[in-house]
Amino acid sequence: MKARAKSSNTPYPIWIHGEYVTNPPTRPSDGAERPEGHYIDRGGYPGANVYAINFNTFCRQTAAVDKSGNEIYAQDIILHETEDEIAYFIVEDEETVIDVVWGEIVALESLQTADIKVIGNTIDTPDFVEGMQYYRDNDIEIPYLPLLNVQVSALPYLQLECTKCGHVMLSCAYMARHKECGGFLKAGFATKVYREKEKAFA
Repeated sequence: MKARAKSSNTPYPIWIHGEYVTNPPTRPSDGAERPEGHYIDRGGYPGANVYAINFNTFCRQTAAVDKSGNEIYAQDIILHETEDEIAYFIVEDEETVIDVVWGEIVALESLQTADIKVIGNTIDTPDFVEGMQYYRDNDIEIPYLPLLNVQVSALPYLQLECTKCGHVMLSCAYMARHKECGGFLKAGFATKVYREKEKAFA
């Protein structure tokens, strides 16, 4: 099956995409057998691109793609954006997604490809749901976040403001809580990021 997971045999864990296997091929360099376990084979020369993985980060690939053609995996966080509204969904499995704010379960195939974008995942951003639900429960406007980690994008850094102590900071990645005081962080951008609809009226 097609999947992704973080490597467990590299100096730093990295995302590996490919075919999930438990009986990996031998190493082509020395013909050594690999033990049974959890691996992802990226393909190419047989046995050359096989990585041991941390199974706690394992995510199956779905049949869906987003508007940029990116493959969608379980545990992905999806921004659903139409002309009138935005919503965030967590991909539960190959067939279903859950509305982060309201908890509604819907079929993944019911989301139009042109309206969805993968913006992160719950493994790299485990407190995303907690943050969104805090905004909902405290009548704080749900932020517009077209990407949860902007480090390698053209977007400006995120501006995070603590609702408890008032501290404001810049970050390349979304965080729900301020590490210093434990307060929840309101999220925005260092400069205004417009939705396409807003641009037309700006």
